Amino acid sequence: MKPLTEKQLKSLSALWAGLPDHVRSQLLVAAGDKGRLAETLKTLEARRSGGDCPDDRHKVLFRVFDDVTGQASDPPTHSRFTKETLSVLYAEAGLESLKMPADPGDPGAMQSWRNQAAERIEALIARAETDKSLRARLTEAMGTDYPSLIVDAACLLSNDAQLTDALKPFDKKIKDFLPESVSQARDAYDRICADAPDASLWFLKILTARLTRTAQIFRVVEKIGRRSDDALVSKTDLADVGDLVLANADFYAGKFDQPPATLEEAGMAGRALEEFAKISVGMTREFGIRKDGRWGKTLFATRAKASEALDRFFKHVEKDFAKALPYVAKGNRGLAKPGNMPGGERILKTEAELRFLALASEWSSQAAVGGAQKHAADYVRQELDDAARAYLEILRAAEGEDADKASAALDLIVRYMHAFKDDENADLIQRRSVAVRANAA
Repeated sequence: MKPLTEKQLKSLSALWAGLPDHVRSQLLVAAGDKGRLAETLKTLEARRSGGDCPDDRHKVLFRVFDDVTGQASDPPTHSRFTKETLSVLYAEAGLESLKMPADPGDPGAMQSWRNQAAERIEALIARAETDKSLRARLTEAMGTDYPSLIVDAACLLSNDAQLTDALKPFDKKIKDFLPESVSQARDAYDRICADAPDASLWFLKILTARLTRTAQIFRVVEKIGRRSDDALVSKTDLADVGDLVLANADFYAGKFDQPPATLEEAGMAGRALEEFAKISVGMTREFGIRKDGRWGKTLFATRAKASEALDRFFKHVEKDFAKALPYVAKGNRGLAKPGNMPGGERILKTEAELRFLALASEWSSQAAVGGAQKHAADYVRQELDDAARAYLEILRAAEGEDADKASAALDLIVRYMHAFKDDENADLIQRRSVAVRANAA
């Protein structure tokens, strides 16, 4: 195998530097001490530690990117860029050769440094048109729309000073966008439009990423557009902001379109439903979303998709839950005896579905499926209560193997109740089960 070229090493070094510390450590351990892979990873680590692409320099250069840089698992507001894509841009544009100003406190020198970086990054688009290898690397790292990402990166770097100054009055995490802050944002937007018009929308996008309640960005949009509905605003440049919020709604709607298979997945689906409901309801409360407007059509289509997925899930729970319970069977002389326990995989899946069913109780009504959620929840609750009573009766009279089976069934019912967030009933059944066993001993 041929040794890696310097260009290949630079690209790999950039990717390596963008990985989390714990991932790098795991890969180094897994590669061992000998062999081509081990030597390559050691080289990459040495270059990283030696400052080929120092973390502090990287962070300083891309400081204004923080709010909109995340992972693929983050919503669109927070993941226009990833650490990996920024590392690729850094390497491919040869930014390591740009000397950082000796005095980081000199705003003019620092902005000049970023301007040079922006020029080099933007030049990648023209270079990629004639360099197939570069085009392939950029496409692999950023997708076919890499030119758009590059233009955005260059824009942020070129306007770092104006954006950073405009964002100073705002917290990194804005829990509630109060009227005073909204007015500040409108004024800051107007100043940026005058001084750095290319960065004006990025100011709003970064502000959107900082909002705990994403839809509150429409408070600024309304002031800027001087309109309280989307009849005209969604046809202007401000449409990008509304499109970004809608992209978040669609992102979260896709997180609960399939039944969860684990408790962890159920928790993520529940949080996604909460965020979806907040955005969906928030948009209509904060702004006049018209059904025949562009935003309105998109929002109501996303709502319909989410409602359909939830309704399908609730019906699935009602149909499938019976298979997850060890229903009481008939024994000798017509006496009740413990039924067969479900398999371990079904138990885990049922736990996950019950958790999401419980988490959906608060937000399903805002997704227009509150009735379906309540119907499924009432069914599950009744089935669990009936099964618990039946097995407590069996446990009182059972002996030997049947007693063990009845105890195991009650333990499973308690487990399901906890998954269903019915902790009070679960604790009650647990205490009764323990008391019955103690009396039988």
